[in-house]
Amino acid sequence: MDGRNPSGWLEDRPLSRHQMVNILIVILLSVLDGYDVLAISFAMPALSTEWAIGKAAVGLLLASGLVGMAFGSFILAPLADLYGRRRLVIANLVTMIIGTGLSSACRTVEELAFCRVLTGLGIGGMVAVIIPLASELANRRRRTLVLAIVAMGFPIGGMLGGLASAILLRNHGWPAVFLAGAGVALIILPAVILFLSESLSYLAGSQPPDQRLVRVNALLQRFNCPPVADIPAPAPARRGYALLFAPNQRQQVVQMSVVNLCLVMVAYYFSTWLPQMIADTGFSPVEASLVSSASNMAGIAGGVSLGIGARRLGLRPIAIVAMLGVALSVGALGLSPASPYALFGAAALCGYFVFASGAGIYAILGTVFVPEARATSSGFVIGVGRIGSAIAPAMAGWMFAAGLGRAEVSAVFSVIALSGTLVLILGRRLFQPTS
Repeated sequence: MDGRNPSGWLEDRPLSRHQMVNILIVILLSVLDGYDVLAISFAMPALSTEWAIGKAAVGLLLASGLVGMAFGSFILAPLADLYGRRRLVIANLVTMIIGTGLSSACRTVEELAFCRVLTGLGIGGMVAVIIPLASELANRRRRTLVLAIVAMGFPIGGMLGGLASAILLRNHGWPAVFLAGAGVALIILPAVILFLSESLSYLAGSQPPDQRLVRVNALLQRFNCPPVADIPAPAPARRGYALLFAPNQRQQVVQMSVVNLCLVMVAYYFSTWLPQMIADTGFSPVEASLVSSASNMAGIAGGVSLGIGARRLGLRPIAIVAMLGVALSVGALGLSPASPYALFGAAALCGYFVFASGAGIYAILGTVFVPEARATSSGFVIGVGRIGSAIAPAMAGWMFAAGLGRAEVSAVFSVIALSGTLVLILGRRLFQPTS
């Protein structure tokens, strides 16, 4: 076997049991991310009533976790290329447990905003790490599907979170929504520590050199692959942000940042404000959580559709159609009458296209960047998106507070999604995988 190309060792081999266990853990982490990101949205209708806070404060709380996610993507993600994917996953998971657990004990807007920022740090770093990790664990045949399924962890977490929150809010109040997230994360933590492996790409270029071959071959054995006789010392290379805008990936970084910014702004307007918008039409917080859960269920179907369609028709046309669907469906959400069937249908349509587009973004991020800067580049792109995701809920709150209605606010975000669609149409190099 060729020892010069770590990313190619698993490319044409079937997935081993150990690889599938690792991929399952990554999917569970994505599910947890989806729950923790939206926990504040599920709790918000009950919390805003109990605390008697206005739309501007609601927007601040919805945005606070996203601010933390932006910092996590920018600051923590590059450490995965320097110190390994596995260490960062564990550190991010512990941070999420602490932040989510403390959120349940908050009694003021300021306290909750701080805890959401802390939780967001862990989530932002986690998402940026699990994308390259999933890509490096999969083989060529299954990579796009694996990345799409990992992306589907978010709506699965949202769907389960909406269903669980409906029960928790009815019986125990909003603090239980956060306690449940912390409890699930505590259950997942031992599995991560015991079973999650480091990536071969990182091990092949890691220090100390005398242990590199031993560690790589030990992992290859667990993946049912033959050992390599030698791993040439990696050439001195820039790492972290020094590689971010290298000539061979500068254009892709910029284009992906713009596309992800547009998608994430729309996605977080939709996902964070949907329960509150539903509640504002006269439905109860429990009913609002159920509608949100239904939209995430539709999102699962969207992600699966993208994974299947991309394999048959190619990723590019499917990703473009999904992004265009985001623009049209979010506009339809704004125009839907205040009836349960219309809102349910519009929310499901939005969920389908938003998460299908998210799966497309994951598939592109997992393959378009060079391996030695994959976590850094993905983290930067996601971090740019997180800035937009932090701005979007607050911006929507300001527009609602200024007297704009659901139709006008949704129209603004529909235009943003159309802008991202245009960049996807022009960005042909985004769909050319880098080994």
